[in-house]
Amino acid sequence: MNLKTLKDLIELIKGTDIVELEWTPERIHIVRGIKPQAEKMERSEARAGTASQDKPTVTVTSPLVGTFYRSASPETQPFVQVGDRVTKGQCLCVIEAMKLMNEIESHVDGIVNAILRQDGERVGYGDPLFIIEEL
Repeated sequence: MNLKTLKDLIELIKGTDIVELEWTPERIHIVRGIKPQAEKMERSEARAGTASQDKPTVTVTSPLVGTFYRSASPETQPFVQVGDRVTKGQCLCVIEAMKLMNEIESHVDGIVNAILRQDGERVGYGDPLFIIEEL
């Protein structure tokens, strides 16, 4: 790829929601961004508002930096969906870090109120991933 092609590509993705682009001779990997955190939190609070107001919620956060995946592979179903009942120790997602898949488990028994990340999104240490209503 020459410099002109690279500059043209950068101009094309300016103003889009693309946050990551990896281009090799064999493949192109594109990661699209998501809505700002405030909007996601408003949606999750709205969903949580439909549940009982007196039940406590727990926010599951990322214990490491990596890439968030809702399922074990693209061909399989997500580990959990909004509204699913989960038990303490149940796998909620995986985070890939340095080519290792790390299972993230629920800390409590409860119901998934919100999933705050999209499949393939990069996450950092302490980023919120799920909101779970304790049972």
